[in-house]
Amino acid sequence: MTNDETRLAVGEFTENHERSGNAALLDPADFTTHGVIVGMTGSGKTGLGVVLLEETLRRDIPVLVLDPKGDMGNLLLSFPELRPDDFAPWVPAGSDAASVAATWADGLAGWGLGADDIAALRNSHPMAVYTPGSEAGIPIDLIGSMNPPGEGDAEARRDEIEAIVAGLLGLVGISSDPLSGREHILMANILETAWSAGESLDLAALLARIADPPMRKLGVIDVDTFFPRDDRMKLMMQLNGLLASPAFASWSAGVPLDIEELLWDPQGRARCSVIYMAHLDDDERQMVVTRILSKLVGWMRSQSGSSTLRALVYMDEV
Repeated sequence: MTNDETRLAVGEFTENHERSGNAALLDPADFTTHGVIVGMTGSGKTGLGVVLLEETLRRDIPVLVLDPKGDMGNLLLSFPELRPDDFAPWVPAGSDAASVAATWADGLAGWGLGADDIAALRNSHPMAVYTPGSEAGIPIDLIGSMNPPGEGDAEARRDEIEAIVAGLLGLVGISSDPLSGREHILMANILETAWSAGESLDLAALLARIADPPMRKLGVIDVDTFFPRDDRMKLMMQLNGLLASPAFASWSAGVPLDIEELLWDPQGRARCSVIYMAHLDDDERQMVVTRILSKLVGWMRSQSGSSTLRALVYMDEV
């Protein structure tokens, strides 16, 4: 395979599904807008995605992967020495690890790649799997500390508030519209008031302020008329179930949700961060995706303009 110092190399096949021997070279700048990979089940969508992500990392561009079904952790299954013993724990029962290792070695060699290329990818670009709501991988704190965002515009801050409130309400089965739902409006105003004062909240503090809001009115209506105290206490009790549940503890444990740290390590190396969500139900996945993407949008708005690709965000099985 022809290598290129700046472009992403993707193998080219003929219409008969045979290798052409050519490389399709893609300009990373073409990925500064949205793209989608479409195909039937088993057609190789995820495989193409993995190739694009690995090529992106080889060009020192970080990738953030949202993985609802649990396939993209395979990015970490790269073995520089291509030894059968490395493959053995990961091949299906009854399969021959030596045969799998040989297939990988031959396949890579067919594109002009080898052990040195695998080692360079692993050694230069840290990879990690984060598991929100679980300690099976690296837990990530999505809810425990609701810190005000850094420098950014008011719209980005409100987007993040909406993501937090919608996520919390979704976890307790409450559907509340941002424009008309009194639960959403009250909680969003509590967070807006705190963040405008530069104050951080945790879930316990948010619950206390639901019972005794820091504002007298919402719009032109008194808080107690808009959302009577007895009803606020019922909402607080529903949300308190999250704090009381042992299963919820992992949602507020782990590393902080920081986009910069997901994209680059302390040495400035481009990272691959996989957000694994196969263990979550649909409402929980929605909350995770909304929370992370709202943070990402806030980070994007804080950056200066650029015509080059700074990071690639990929969502499998969207």
